[in-house]
Amino acid sequence: MEQLREDVTCSICLDVFNDPVSIECGHNFFRGCLSTHWSQISAQGHRCPECRAPCSGDRMIPDTRVKNRAEKITKPLQEETELQEPGAQPEPGRPVQLVHLDEEENLILDEEALSRCLEQGGVGDTPVCLVSIIGEQRRGKSFLLNYLLRRLRSPDARDGSWMGREDEPLEGFEWRADEERVTNGVWVWSQPFWVPAKVGKVAVLLVDTEGSMDIERNKETSIKLSAFSMLLSSYQILNTGCRVKDLDLEYLEMFVQVAEVVGEAYGLEPIQHLDLLVRDWSSSRVLRAQGGEQHLRHVRQKLEARSPCKHPKAQEVLKRRSSRCFLMPFPGERIAMGSKGRLRDMGEKFRESLRDYVTTLVRTAGQHVRKDRHGEVLTGTQLAAKIKNLSDVMKKHRSGFSSPCQMANTFHNQRVLDSARADHAVFLKEKDGGSRNMVACLKVRPGKMAELFAERRGQLLARCWMDMREPALEKEAQLMELKAVLTREAETFLQSYGKRFKKFVTAAGVGAGAVALATVGGAAGAGIAAAAIGAEAAVALSVSGAAGIGVGAGAVAGGCVGGGVGMGVGGKITQKDKKRAKAAAGQQEEGDGTVEVSDTAPLI
Repeated sequence: MEQLREDVTCSICLDVFNDPVSIECGHNFFRGCLSTHWSQISAQGHRCPECRAPCSGDRMIPDTRVKNRAEKITKPLQEETELQEPGAQPEPGRPVQLVHLDEEENLILDEEALSRCLEQGGVGDTPVCLVSIIGEQRRGKSFLLNYLLRRLRSPDARDGSWMGREDEPLEGFEWRADEERVTNGVWVWSQPFWVPAKVGKVAVLLVDTEGSMDIERNKETSIKLSAFSMLLSSYQILNTGCRVKDLDLEYLEMFVQVAEVVGEAYGLEPIQHLDLLVRDWSSSRVLRAQGGEQHLRHVRQKLEARSPCKHPKAQEVLKRRSSRCFLMPFPGERIAMGSKGRLRDMGEKFRESLRDYVTTLVRTAGQHVRKDRHGEVLTGTQLAAKIKNLSDVMKKHRSGFSSPCQMANTFHNQRVLDSARADHAVFLKEKDGGSRNMVACLKVRPGKMAELFAERRGQLLARCWMDMREPALEKEAQLMELKAVLTREAETFLQSYGKRFKKFVTAAGVGAGAVALATVGGAAGAGIAAAAIGAEAAVALSVSGAAGIGVGAGAVAGGCVGGGVGMGVGGKITQKDKKRAKAAAGQQEEGDGTVEVSDTAPLI
């Protein structure tokens, strides 16, 4: 079913067709998506977004066959989705793996799973709150998420009844109380939970992440996984044991460093809200939020006392009002030594702390919707699109993710290249808009315009070389690829510009002849214009062809009155441009000279 769904999905917006059109190459798109795409790159001509084949902008044919197929495929999905809309009876849900690791420990995103969680079931069009937990392995992260599941399933419970029966085993995300790692990669609960908020209903999803500080896993891999989880979440829990240690702060420093670089590239705030959740606390009798406030104050003071600060990014995050700390005591021997998570096996103080923490988190979840770096609320679909873009870069630069440093460099370099492409698009749009005016166009001949594009291309490539980070070999390869892209864009525009310039030359020549020389001079003016056309055509049609156009047009125009003048001037122009045409035949970029025509001077 998912494969069939891909066949009726627009490759521009990634949504299922409801108004598909077919273009000359046979590909299908939303009519609105295609029109918007072409309007943004009008100077480059109309090309298929998938195969890049040239096509006509006015030949978008409605495709009823694809539309009917899309309706048949999506009808069962819509019926399933309607059951999960806000207010509907919730489905049980299950853990779904979002990110797994290949043999080389590269992060692989399951885009299909991401779409199911963030774009269906009513989540796609609503704000989302993603509660994510990261931290040291074997410290009860999945255990905590399963009690969050119980609380979210009983939103109306006013006492501790949501925690379940005394002998009820704990289920949900896979977990067990032993030394072996259970969670691998990043997982999400498939079922959204709806909570009220100022913006209306908010979809809450829970995210579980493989534990860090595992001797079987590379340190860099743990950092990449945790940074990815940070970018997903709007409510981040950093789970640690006994107290906040220097190693915890070191990992937090690296998590934030990577997440900031990636988040800046994709418009995501790395940490909107942070809970430092300290498990197995025994250093004082004061627990929960009150004890956490005291401990966090102590950690901040320790960081500030050292100059220079050992963990500056961690210190900055912990200073924010959106960061807090919560202390939980040891849960009890039965829980720690292999219990199935039953309430009857918990110590009383741990049960009270767990109830307090989970209740407070769920009550405030609607206030922590996912936003971009500019503070704009993101819907599930918008967040999914950003994460998919991130995944595309991860696939393209897989070798650039072997360490946090390389990961940061890869995204930095990608941002530099994207900036250069955007600047080139602005430059192209500026030249395209200006050249639509005849006077402005005739000031810059095609050869000169080609020089301007070559100069701008060189400036952008030089800027990228300076701004991009090492290694040099990768920089060279990426810059060669960028040069090829910018050159293709320029050549497409210059073809269009050359035709536009010739059209304006014709109009200017005939007009000048008619006004300046009246009846007799009109023929001479036509001859002059024809000769100018011939001179420009020499670049594309060879020297002999241009001579024929220049002399022949002058002679024909002068056949009635003033033919001698037209032929004479046309011949001179043709002779003058023979050398230039020869040079252009061997070197296309030199075009037809670099002479600028002023606003008032005649064409010859």
